[in-house]
Amino acid sequence: MTVLNIKGVTKSYKLDQKHVLSNFNFTLEKGEICAIIGESGAGKSTLLKLIAGLETSDSGTIVIDGKTVESASKFIAAENRGIGFVFQDFALFPHMSIKKNIGYGLSQFPDKTARVSEVLRMVGLESHGDRYPDELSGGEQQRIALARALAPHPKLLLLDEPFSNLDSELKSQIRNELFEIIKGTGVSCIFVTHDANDAISLANKIAVLDQGKVIQMGTSKELFDQPLTPAIARFFGGINIFSHEDFQRFKIELEKADFYGIRPEQIEYSLKPEKKSYSAIIIRETFHGLWRKYKVKLSNQIEVDMVVDAQVPIQGKEVFITLPPEHLLIFHKNERQGKV
Repeated sequence: MTVLNIKGVTKSYKLDQKHVLSNFNFTLEKGEICAIIGESGAGKSTLLKLIAGLETSDSGTIVIDGKTVESASKFIAAENRGIGFVFQDFALFPHMSIKKNIGYGLSQFPDKTARVSEVLRMVGLESHGDRYPDELSGGEQQRIALARALAPHPKLLLLDEPFSNLDSELKSQIRNELFEIIKGTGVSCIFVTHDANDAISLANKIAVLDQGKVIQMGTSKELFDQPLTPAIARFFGGINIFSHEDFQRFKIELEKADFYGIRPEQIEYSLKPEKKSYSAIIIRETFHGLWRKYKVKLSNQIEVDMVVDAQVPIQGKEVFITLPPEHLLIFHKNERQGKV
């Protein structure tokens, strides 16, 4: 069942008339969790605001749960769209208790008190109802923001950079806890993130925005294995990128392209010459716990990064490098090279 259907939505701002979203199309199915990634200015936060009814589009149609909420002749206000929204700064009312914060949007709910208690239990903060936001930690505030968004039983949940205000130690723990709650409710969800770990760990699918359009969408594995641009490849981890001219030095027969890439962990090495290998000198070694990263300079004068098991460090300064063709990625300039 389709929960969200966006067709041909365009949005620009009067200051520069630049399209933030241009003929934008998107669908989300029931129970799906979708991450939206892209460079600053790609239209991520604007997209969430249009879905929520916090801004209006220039043209196009937005349908939520089979109901048109925006079109050329129709606009349904934010409070009537069945949307839950978790803002980047949580947007809790500092002068209200936690119970009142959660109950703020439940004026029409048949049993407001019971629902507030239910969502407080859901996020594990049932004893915090009489406290105020400034008495809670950042992680607790985020749970309350999620509880408030879930309280009215929304058809769709939106989160804008939900973990950017959390320190790195808490982030992984809170991220997993919150999304277990979201998955448990079965609510469809869209979240904006700049963190690859958020997208990879939590999303059923990932949409990459560039210049107001989705340039690639798929599972994290699909985007890792078959990225359309170097920028998308970089979002999911380290990668060596070669221009067409540099790649010719490897004398590898492969489809002609503008750029080629291979991930550091997919480069093979040996301590003796092998067929189609290149001698290389180690320039730099860095230790990363379970793995070691080496910067090496090949006999064809190209420098590459490679990653090996930390328990098997390379002895000496010379190694022999092979680029397995099955792991090489190709990129064409007709695919936008946006930054992610």
